[in-house]
Amino acid sequence: MVTQKGMKESEYKACIDNLGLLEGEEVKLEYVCFRQMILPSAVAKSGSKSEMWKGLLVFTNYHMIFMQQEGRWSSNYAQALRIPLEQIGGAVSGGTMIKHIRVQVGVSGASDLHEFINFKSTYGIQQIHEVRADIERVLKEEREERTRLAKEAVAAGKPPAMIFCKYCGTRNKADESKCMNCGAKLT
Repeated sequence: MVTQKGMKESEYKACIDNLGLLEGEEVKLEYVCFRQMILPSAVAKSGSKSEMWKGLLVFTNYHMIFMQQEGRWSSNYAQALRIPLEQIGGAVSGGTMIKHIRVQVGVSGASDLHEFINFKSTYGIQQIHEVRADIERVLKEEREERTRLAKEAVAAGKPPAMIFCKYCGTRNKADESKCMNCGAKLT
């Protein structure tokens, strides 16, 4: 697995130590990259403005996490994003000059896009479309695993502790009637 190319060893260790993994959560992918945020003109005050934040993009079996540098010259990193995989609609890659990955969170119409650029840990190792393929593979594997576990619980006559929305795939508590992500009826 590609780890700290593009990041000092102490920075990488700080990121990994502060991931806050849950019981049973395992790191599947990690990339040193930049998160690009485009601020709307209302926030930027003089037209739209783009900001970039260095960090470690991590995919686990439960979440997408971005450990973001706390200041331009800081060696401190904190969680800027922690998104359950079931809320991720997909990933696209592109760019001619600056290669990027855009991750869609939520269902269309009510979704957010998170853009990551300059994958330093992969330069010379992977093309951007290969990074996207790795992300898509992890998303697919984890969705298949959740489906398998739910089917096993139903076959054993046990109600699953969680219900997955058939429209967006979000994990919901078994006693919920509507999806917490898209609002669809769960029964």
